[in-house]
Amino acid sequence: MVGAVCCRVDTTEPNSRRLYIMTLGCLYQYRRQGIGSKMLEHVLEYVTKHDTNFDSVFLHVQINNQAALEFYKQFGFEVTESRKNYYKRIFPPDADVLTKSLRK
Repeated sequence: MVGAVCCRVDTTEPNSRRLYIMTLGCLYQYRRQGIGSKMLEHVLEYVTKHDTNFDSVFLHVQINNQAALEFYKQFGFEVTESRKNYYKRIFPPDADVLTKSLRK
C-alpha cells in the first residue's frame, strides 16, 4: 500500500449531509505520480454518481501546507474558513477548512 484515504459522513449541520475527508496521503517516494489524484477522484465520483445526497465535501489543511492547498484547489475546493489551534501536536497549529460544494 502506498496511499490511503479515509472519509466519514458529517451530519453536524442541520439539513446538510457532507463528506469529511479525514485523511488522504501518499508515501513520499510515490508522490507526484497521480496516486493522490486518483484517490480524490474516487471519493468525488462516489459522492456525485453513487450517492448523490451529499451537499459538499470538506477537509482541514495545515495553513503552511501550500502543496496540499494547491492540490485541492485543482479539484475545485475553496478555503471557506480558518481554525485557530486546530492541531494539538504540530506547528503551526492552525488549519484552513477547504470545501467543495456539490450543489448547483
